[in-house]
Amino acid sequence: MVALPDEVMKVLNDPSSVKMLATKSPEGVLHAIAVGSLTALDPNTIICGVVFMKQTHNNMEKMRKSSERPAILVVNGNSAYQIHAAIKNFMTKGPALDMMNEKLKARGITVTGVWFMEPESVFNQSPGPNVGKRIA
Repeated sequence: MVALPDEVMKVLNDPSSVKMLATKSPEGVLHAIAVGSLTALDPNTIICGVVFMKQTHNNMEKMRKSSERPAILVVNGNSAYQIHAAIKNFMTKGPALDMMNEKLKARGITVTGVWFMEPESVFNQSPGPNVGKRIA
């Protein structure tokens, strides 16, 4: 496992960033969605809340059982990073869920559970000479 670099944490935790989560079905079909709730609690913990992600949630369950890794892409302006993460667990109560529901309350959205992931690798995907370079 790796710790997220500060610049990646900044982009991941910025509400204006575009955040994509890519999973795989048991049949091998890739599935990517935008997930505004993706955030980092700390450099070793990425979370995302389940709101409308029925297929993604099912894929995450199956991927966790087979030790497969989702990919996360975060983009803000010219800063872009890809993260591969190990799926740790899914919680339907606790401080992370409470925090997400408090943040989303004004938008009328309720999070029913939270996925916890641990970063395994981070790649720079920003335009320029370092695109594709592993940074963690």
